Amino acid sequence: MFLLAFQRILFQLILDILYFPLWWYGVGLRRVMFGLFHMLQDANASLAPGLWLRNIFTPMYGQTDFQGRLMSFFMRLVNIIGRLFALIVYLFALVVMLCLWLTVPVAIIYMMMHVVLVQ
Repeated sequence: MFLLAFQRILFQLILDILYFPLWWYGVGLRRVMFGLFHMLQDANASLAPGLWLRNIFTPMYGQTDFQGRLMSFFMRLVNIIGRLFALIVYLFALVVMLCLWLTVPVAIIYMMMHVVLVQ
């Protein structure tokens, strides 16, 4: 009984090792890309630079005089620039995470081969 269970576990381990690259660059990559896309959508919904841009000419706090409109315009403009910059930095971080997802297995295999071949 022990040999049958050991044989089954060993066979499944070999299949999992052979299937890993297909999963990592197939289904796993698709899941990661969907996850990163949803993270970007959540950040866009949280920062909402488009909403601020739509309301750029709306006076803040109901001050409809010239000075109130001018101050509101520049405050919203600074806010839009800051939020857009934060969204771009967040997008850059997500792209870096995707690149790491793609390169980590290759780097690990390279390091393992380097250790084996050097010694």
